[in-house]
Amino acid sequence: METLLEFASYATAIVFEAAPFLLLGALLGSLVEVCVPDTVLQRLVPRSPGGQISFGLLAGLVVPTCECGVVPIARKLLVRGVPPRVVIPYMLAAPVMHPVSLLSTLVAFPGQWYMALWRVILVAVPAVALGLALGEARPEDVLRAARPALGRMPAPGAPAAAHDDHGHGPACSCGCGHDHGPAGGSKILRVLLHTAEEFLSMGRFLVLGACAAAAFKAFLPLGAIAWLGDNVFVAVPGMMLLAVLLSVCSEADAFVAASFAMVPKAAQLAFLALGPMVDLKLIPMFLVTFRRRLAVALVTVPTVVVLLLALALGLAEGR
Repeated sequence: METLLEFASYATAIVFEAAPFLLLGALLGSLVEVCVPDTVLQRLVPRSPGGQISFGLLAGLVVPTCECGVVPIARKLLVRGVPPRVVIPYMLAAPVMHPVSLLSTLVAFPGQWYMALWRVILVAVPAVALGLALGEARPEDVLRAARPALGRMPAPGAPAAAHDDHGHGPACSCGCGHDHGPAGGSKILRVLLHTAEEFLSMGRFLVLGACAAAAFKAFLPLGAIAWLGDNVFVAVPGMMLLAVLLSVCSEADAFVAASFAMVPKAAQLAFLALGPMVDLKLIPMFLVTFRRRLAVALVTVPTVVVLLLALALGLAEGR
């Protein structure tokens, strides 16, 4: 009974910790969809491939969000026609490029500024790699379910495309720009309806991920992670596995990583880098939002890149 109570406590804590950020992400995505014209997005996004990837990497400094709410924002941006090689690097990097995440890393590792720097590098490399791999992919090529108005942003000065009445209810998220139902007369009401729809859609996967992470915390025997030790070939993959299973928010995970003082710095960095890109909250969101090939790549590419880079750092460190 005590273990079950501990499981319920952990699961509830994770949901209550992550839900506000998921709600914020849904709100920001809805504000983009309802209030930001396509022409504004088009002016902001660079034309060159390198510029688009760089823009996506650094956008987290301007539109900060942790991993709990970044997927809804990414989906809304893709629906609005923002190129995938902007959105995917943003989705992977924003939780670490978040100013609060960077500050928490510096506070958790006082006097070790290189931990924040290497954390950014370990996240930027797979984000750039996936951005380059996407090439000229269009939003409808990566989203699992194409929306009625999905496509590229119109060229400057081009007339808006005509849309038929799609017959959506008041919570339509087709992005076609028409007013559907009672939400049509009020942007505020439309934002709230879009936000509620997105939050409920992603919230179920947050609950599933929280239950899985809580089960790991509650039922894992005490001292089970003592085997990690200072062997880099054991500690790095072990800490990466913990990052996925614990599903700690990117704004707080630096303090969790710092508590594992017995492992090499490279293993702590692997924990800090992989968790914001791949965890039990994100994996089901990837699978339901993106086409299967991209969803699998979003899990495997960061995992492999972080593993190799962290092992290389560990060997260079001499542990």
